[in-house]
Amino acid sequence: MSLNLFKNFDFNLLDSANFKEDSVREELITPLLHALGYKARGEFQILRSVPLVHPFVKIGVQKKKINIIPDYLLKVKNYYAWVLDAKHPNEKIVNDTNVEQAYSYAIHPDVRVKLYALCNGRDFVVFHINRFEPIFQFALQDVESKWTEIEKLLSPYSVLGYQPKPKNLYPDYGLHLYKLGYVDQKVLHFFYEVPIDHIIRVDGDTFITGSNIVNDGAEFALSFDFDTEKLIEIVKLAPESQQDDILKGLVQQPFKVDIIPPFSVNITAQLGSLTQTKYEDIMPMIVKNFNKPSPGESKIM
Repeated sequence: MSLNLFKNFDFNLLDSANFKEDSVREELITPLLHALGYKARGEFQILRSVPLVHPFVKIGVQKKKINIIPDYLLKVKNYYAWVLDAKHPNEKIVNDTNVEQAYSYAIHPDVRVKLYALCNGRDFVVFHINRFEPIFQFALQDVESKWTEIEKLLSPYSVLGYQPKPKNLYPDYGLHLYKLGYVDQKVLHFFYEVPIDHIIRVDGDTFITGSNIVNDGAEFALSFDFDTEKLIEIVKLAPESQQDDILKGLVQQPFKVDIIPPFSVNITAQLGSLTQTKYEDIMPMIVKNFNKPSPGESKIM
């Protein structure tokens, strides 16, 4: 297919001091979105600079309304489909705080899309909320040769059907924290009254458990990794009638114990390392301590 999308555009302009973010929007992004089928009006709509109230900011006991404004929200009929942020040609759009910003737009409670993208005029990068690395990247000069892939991923006829994972797989909470910029793995995180309904033995000295949590209106999967020493800690917090069954179940196939009814524990943990699986990237929480919940303690993080 021949688009001739940027046939008359001189990419040397990207090195000019006068070619800034607004030029990237008008000269490159807008034509690309129009070619995909998005317009200012209609079923496949371009929404520009929609203010969103930042859901994470609290000062003291008072909530402060702070607006964050994505450059583009792409809408398919009545649904938000993906987010796109424009950047100056000299700005980074991979491994940078710009990516964290675009991610915060994608997971905002009023948006909640799976895909978010950045474009600085030189490159166009697409991310999925469940992956750390980009899922697609191309130089705008190569738009002709990449157009089939671009349409398959981002056109209004296909974007909502993009499923790189089972539908019932929730986003990983550790990866969520990392994408928001909470990257210090020495920081302690506290989780209260976490229900323990299963424990899995991964290898000789590695065990995992997990739970789903709701944070800022979105549901995430929370995974905890721990060693044999911590296993003894958590087993001691289980009801006495369950303790032997838990230990026996973890030394024989299938090395998994379902705990009915579940019991609750408090957990102190640190963010672990990035782990890639078939369907998603995860960053488990590494357990430092299991503790017994105090009576009347609220379920907060």
